[in-house]
Amino acid sequence: MQVNKQQRGAWKQNSWSTPRYICSFAGLLIAISHNTASAESKTGFLPFASFSHTYDSNLLNRPNQGVGAAPQSDQINRFEFGTHINFQLSRQQFSGMVSFSDSRHAEFEERNVQGNAYRLRWDSEIGKTLVLAVEGSAISDQAPIQTGQVLAVERDQDNLTSSLTWNFHPEYAVLSQISRTETRFLGPENSNNITFADLNRDDELASIGLEFHPGTGSSIAILQKKSSGNFPIRQITGPMQSVSNDFDQNETELLTKWNYSEITTVKLSLSSVQREHREMPARDFSGSNYRLELLYKPTEKTSFTASWAKQIIGISDVTNSDALARQFFLSMNMQVASKTMFRLGYLPQKLQFDGTDGLSTQARTEKLKETSLNIEHKLTERATLGALLRNRSRDSSLSNADYSANSFSVFVKYEY
Repeated sequence: MQVNKQQRGAWKQNSWSTPRYICSFAGLLIAISHNTASAESKTGFLPFASFSHTYDSNLLNRPNQGVGAAPQSDQINRFEFGTHINFQLSRQQFSGMVSFSDSRHAEFEERNVQGNAYRLRWDSEIGKTLVLAVEGSAISDQAPIQTGQVLAVERDQDNLTSSLTWNFHPEYAVLSQISRTETRFLGPENSNNITFADLNRDDELASIGLEFHPGTGSSIAILQKKSSGNFPIRQITGPMQSVSNDFDQNETELLTKWNYSEITTVKLSLSSVQREHREMPARDFSGSNYRLELLYKPTEKTSFTASWAKQIIGISDVTNSDALARQFFLSMNMQVASKTMFRLGYLPQKLQFDGTDGLSTQARTEKLKETSLNIEHKLTERATLGALLRNRSRDSSLSNADYSANSFSVFVKYEY
């Protein structure tokens, strides 16, 4: 059974879904993504472990100028171990990952977190035309440090997704998916006061669509999506005044993948979005989103990725739930020697909070920028030594909110 091939439609929905959170570890994700993919192509239990030491010049992204605490550096040791899971039983495929981690800070000890994560997926071929997939995942780890006024320590996130693909014709398929995500934030020593609870949210998504995928590998699909965001805590907007940030969103999305040549692939997502907030119409959004991605691989050892996007993204922020982001991403992967890989990533984006900030009369915009440089060298067939250098910065329309930071990590990884 070739579940991976037949389920390309359902997985495509996941690969193009709108990101819920801005994560400051984009460079590290670039560094480890290829290892995860290679591990999941094997069969059985595949243990892995990693250790990293990181120096960060401005761990909490504090403003460079203005009243308040000045930027402060920190050193972090992080250890993680776990196993990938991949089994094929007749017409069933089971895959996933389980891991445990421990992060320790030299200065900001209140951010120490013992985390865990799992992702379990079941793919089943039903008859000759139906492919069912059910995936559950959970992660408890350090909360990302983002654009807001609250520095949560821990983020717990649970997700359950099910999808059904009906290949009623060799070149046509009906795609459907339902998912629910629950996100909770905690402060130091697992505190759960009203400030951190402001960040909590529940997201739901349902979609159905039609995909055309000829034998060339190119494809085109049209999807109808309905999503909602529910926030357990109402936002305080004044003395004895609060408001719910709950919203409902309808979206019609066109997805295309075009194999222009053997070395060039173009992907496009174009959607019409209508978002309505139940109690705060000033945060409504009506317009078009897009994402264009170009994949170019001139040689077996070198590849480039470039993407341009305008989309609504989720924000873990005390005064906001979402922002309209205009993004550009450029990356290069190059094998400079038989055992050495070099990677470069560049991600600038502009966030527009106009109509989404309930506590400030000033229209808020921010320009975020991140550059990452990563090099890895295989010590043995299973052990890898690497280094990651990142620079990140923010230019905000708010007074005294600009910051810049540099971080440097060295890490070693083992994969069975």
